Amino acid sequence: MLQFDDVLKQILGEFGKYQKLMYTLVGLISIPFACHSIGAVFLVASTNSWCKVPDAAEVSAQICLTNFTGNCAEMVKNLTIPSEYTDVGCGTELTFNHCYRYNVTYQEILYSIEKRTTSYTNYTKIKCDHGWEYDTSQYKSTVPQQFDLVCDREYLNALATSFFMVGMLIGSITFGCILDKLGRKKGFLIAVAGMTIFGVVTAFSSSFWMFAVCRLFLGITSYGAFLGAFVYATEITGPSKRTVAGTMFMVFFGVGYMMLALYGYLIRDWKTLQLVISVPTVFFLSYWWLLPESPRWLLSVGRKEEAEKIIRKCGRVNNMPVPDDIFSESWNSMENIENRKIDANRDVQEKGAMLDLFRLPNMRKKTLILFYIWLVITLVYYGLAFNTSNLGGNDYVNCFLAAAVEIPASILSFFIMNIERMGRRWSMFYTMVIGGITCVAAAFVPSCGATLWIGITLATISKFSVTCSFCMVYLFSAELFPTPLRTTGIGMCSMCARIGGILAPQLLLMSKIWAKLPAVVFGVACILAGILILPLPETRGKKLPETLEEGERFGKKPRKGQHVSSGYGKITKVEEDNPLAMETTVIN
Repeated sequence: MLQFDDVLKQILGEFGKYQKLMYTLVGLISIPFACHSIGAVFLVASTNSWCKVPDAAEVSAQICLTNFTGNCAEMVKNLTIPSEYTDVGCGTELTFNHCYRYNVTYQEILYSIEKRTTSYTNYTKIKCDHGWEYDTSQYKSTVPQQFDLVCDREYLNALATSFFMVGMLIGSITFGCILDKLGRKKGFLIAVAGMTIFGVVTAFSSSFWMFAVCRLFLGITSYGAFLGAFVYATEITGPSKRTVAGTMFMVFFGVGYMMLALYGYLIRDWKTLQLVISVPTVFFLSYWWLLPESPRWLLSVGRKEEAEKIIRKCGRVNNMPVPDDIFSESWNSMENIENRKIDANRDVQEKGAMLDLFRLPNMRKKTLILFYIWLVITLVYYGLAFNTSNLGGNDYVNCFLAAAVEIPASILSFFIMNIERMGRRWSMFYTMVIGGITCVAAAFVPSCGATLWIGITLATISKFSVTCSFCMVYLFSAELFPTPLRTTGIGMCSMCARIGGILAPQLLLMSKIWAKLPAVVFGVACILAGILILPLPETRGKKLPETLEEGERFGKKPRKGQHVSSGYGKITKVEEDNPLAMETTVIN
């Protein structure tokens, strides 16, 4: 078939005005996607809570009448809620128990006040049996407050966040098929419609399980929209510009992340916040008229006439004349030649299967290392993102700082992995190890006083480093897998990444065991991932492996005369490696 890359390189231009406009249009979906992905920071934020006490209002009124004090509610809490010393990072503070109250009656409290005794402290403690009251000084309303996700139900907060990550995993599979079957435009719009519907319905959840299920479907559809946009953006970009376009696509995500911090600061009610980040996605439904189908996809399914109209429109906008004979016999002859080339390579590519990732020892080693690296990067990335409220200081400033590093990290990652002395391997090693060390160090810095900003700075450096690794791991992995297994390998790595996202909120629950434990686990896992990168071969400037045999040989240093099996019964004598100029690799 007609090769769209040739059209871009020879006729339209690899990234002209038309492509930039379309790229920007689809890139904007990353803004609400970022808000939904990280939104749990504010939606399910934890606040101080204590048991609701029967007749508390009557007791408070009596205390005010008797003692002429204006702080009646605080006095009632002191009389009815047990206090305990809690480690807050800078020593201990006396805080109210979240799950128990004194088993004391209205008359007994008044008697204690009248006799000026503290005998109420000798009463037995009982679990909260009339619900909870919450500190609304910072958050007016959150999901835990509405559905009483405290004490024995506190784990449900992390579960709701994991549900969204499970949705992203399902979305990566289902919408991958939808985008290939129905086209990039239709698949994208279906995802946007679902993203809007489930985003709005989430705000009106009447129970925790309704909220969790809505978040699950929101994860499916929002990731589907993001995936469709990313695929579309890379398909309309020429080969030499595609790596830059893919890297810069994450800048939109960073902008959305920063906007979430601003929304969270201005809107303290979770339902309103959910609506604010959901309703604007209705705008993207207008893309039915604004966004054309991907010409590359149209050509792949044989819809040449539709592709030609879009190509000619692109040429007019780019001021690049499109030949009248673009679909003539001369192009068809070229098409037939390309088809024969594709047919000649198809047998080789179809041999690639998931089990081939593990069949040969060197390929198995590289695959397992990449699986672990992808899991850890995503685990630490989302772990740090969801943990910003526990760093001390202002939650909104912390979230904004974590978001602000996204843009420079995305840009820097592209440059450092193309430095000759760094390459892909050492760039990822340094960013992973630095991210792990600073993550562990931040855990042991007291989150108060003069040391508060030291801890926040270390956590920000860790987030910056892991984000750099996140941007680099896509290209590095694609260059390590051989052509027949490249799509399969990246797909499996992406599934491991989603597992990391699912585990991140669950591992944050380990802070109940030891406050520093999540950060230590994140940091140690990150350092180990950095060390495991070193056995992988450098890919910068190297010929990419095109066959399973080359993939097995890639990174090995065989002795002269050593024989290597391709895994399909073919034995080839290996004389020497022959590195050639690296081809441009794009993840579609």
